[in-house]
Amino acid sequence: MKMMTRKNECFRKYESARQSFQDHSEFLSKRGRYSFLFDLKPNDYIGWARGLKTAGYATNPKYASLLITLIEKNKLQQYDNMVLASNNHSNSGNGFLFASLSKPKTNKHSIYIHNNKIKYIKVKSKDTFYKISKEFGMHLGQIYKYNDLSDKNFIKEGDIIYLQPKRKKAKVESHKVKENETLHGISQVYGIKLKSICKKNKLEAETILQLGQILELR
Repeated sequence: MKMMTRKNECFRKYESARQSFQDHSEFLSKRGRYSFLFDLKPNDYIGWARGLKTAGYATNPKYASLLITLIEKNKLQQYDNMVLASNNHSNSGNGFLFASLSKPKTNKHSIYIHNNKIKYIKVKSKDTFYKISKEFGMHLGQIYKYNDLSDKNFIKEGDIIYLQPKRKKAKVESHKVKENETLHGISQVYGIKLKSICKKNKLEAETILQLGQILELR
């Protein structure tokens, strides 16, 4: 149930605390602007608090400090460690939340290793970002961030989807642009972050490339 207080503000009522946690987890994981948070360690409550404020989660300029104070005053950080320990989950920064999606026993996709040492899969027909995230126990935000995509993008059969962050540089020195190639497509081929290619070549992400143009990749 939603209760409106002012324009663009809403609150929800839940049957249980767990239902609230689950909805909150899905809210964060399905919105691209929060995707960078899932690179933080799951028990880095200070980083999460500051990151939420940066992403515009709250309008109060003191949101991060108020949240950190509340956590530390009530020693709530102890529950992060309890949950991590009970799930035998290491602090690897993979975006774990209390109500995160569980990993299935088997995967429908084969996992490949790119020569840039990144795990990836090949998209099959009828695949969606959501189905892939469910299959591998990941958050949608992670899928989007690792592949320089957003919820406005679409995937098609044969596309590469990385399950880990791409690198800041490729294994090769450069690439000669072929017909109809894009910066994003090249970044996927070489397993290099889109922003890294742009920075190395002083280009914008939406730049239209010229046939035969040389791009630096290292």
